[in-house]
Amino acid sequence: MSGPKIVDIRALQAQRERQLRLLRERIAYQRKQWERSSKRLQDAINELAEQADSQTVKTIKAAVQQIEQRFQNLPDDTDLEQMLQLSEAHLQFIEQETKELKEQLTRELGDARQGRRSLQLAIADAASRLECAGLGPERDELLAQATAAALEIALDQLNAAAVEESDGALVAATTALVGSIKTEKIDAMPTIDAAGERVVHLLVQLELLGESSQIEGFAQRLENLASMVDASQRRLLTDSLALEIDAAISADRVEQSHQASLAALEAELAIYPAAPAALIEQLQSLKLKGQPQAVMTEVAAVVRNWCDTEARRQDGEQIRSLVLGSLRELGYDVREGMATAWAEGGQLMLQKPGSSDYGVELQDVDGRVRTQVVRFGDPATGPSEQQKQRDVEVEQQWCTAHSAVLKNLQDAGLEAKIMASRAIGELPLEVRALDSAVIADQRNAATSPAAPIQRQVKGN
Repeated sequence: MSGPKIVDIRALQAQRERQLRLLRERIAYQRKQWERSSKRLQDAINELAEQADSQTVKTIKAAVQQIEQRFQNLPDDTDLEQMLQLSEAHLQFIEQETKELKEQLTRELGDARQGRRSLQLAIADAASRLECAGLGPERDELLAQATAAALEIALDQLNAAAVEESDGALVAATTALVGSIKTEKIDAMPTIDAAGERVVHLLVQLELLGESSQIEGFAQRLENLASMVDASQRRLLTDSLALEIDAAISADRVEQSHQASLAALEAELAIYPAAPAALIEQLQSLKLKGQPQAVMTEVAAVVRNWCDTEARRQDGEQIRSLVLGSLRELGYDVREGMATAWAEGGQLMLQKPGSSDYGVELQDVDGRVRTQVVRFGDPATGPSEQQKQRDVEVEQQWCTAHSAVLKNLQDAGLEAKIMASRAIGELPLEVRALDSAVIADQRNAATSPAAPIQRQVKGN
């Protein structure tokens, strides 16, 4: 096969190396995020250990250890393909497991706090009843101990006082209260309304996110609600607090997503050693909170466009260098500066010494390399039979050289696929005028003495 050829050449090794550098950046970022969140998780586990059963705590600790083990089990990059495949799966597992761990901790710690809060409210209610019943010393004793056992004693005292006074209403109230707490689990104590329970779980969720500066203020407001006597007012304020915490959680998630997007863009830029300082500065400025999403989207497009352009430039530079180096080894007149001229002009004409009437044109076409043999002469004059035979011989020579170039590219870690070609002699050679501007421009651009262009080999 000969005639015009279009070859799709991909610098696969370079692409994989960029993927590897990006993966390393992502691993470093996720490891840093885990280190930050693991401290908050450990604080929550320590608090939970004081209230929950040991098996629940053991299960959660095992989940933490499993995530840490996944970081340790990340494959090294001695095997690039394994690194790219397995690491991606590990990162997805870590992200999912961290999410599930936080959800479990939110439920368990929220329930534990809710049980403790229910006990506080029951004690406050019982203390008020003791005071109304004239049992001041008993009230003081209950508030001093503030335990489930002390509450049961206080309720027994209230029952005894109610029987003595024959107060049916008080008997009914205390009997209902006693019936609701005489279990071993704290979370079976009288609870606050559903909104209050939601606030407790939302607050734990916000703490595990760890970005908000309002956590202490929310916690104090929740604590203050426990001592509020007016139930309707307490419910109103509790609902309001729930809405505020929910909004804070949403804001934290948006901010975390924003920062993760910035980190991803920084990782993409870090692949290239000469990223523009202006782009780096733009990303740094976007780290401030409250940046408009439209600005973020615009900068992201600019960063990714630059990265794509730079990747194509680097790959193109490598491909042109390898192609020209191979052709020089095959006897074509390749001179210093031709690679640059090809990159800037989009095409290049090469000849073999002693074959001034023929040349090989190299051209970039939509990221692919198009080659064809051309003959220099008078386009208006038809070829003789002898000329046609000579054309076929030159095409055969180029077909052999073309195969050798493709092999060199493959040996260097590039993928080269012939997308289109013609059989030898299927089409007449294109004839160019002897004073072809292409040849003239090329010779003017590459007047330095012939210098070897080193052919890169795989692994260098």
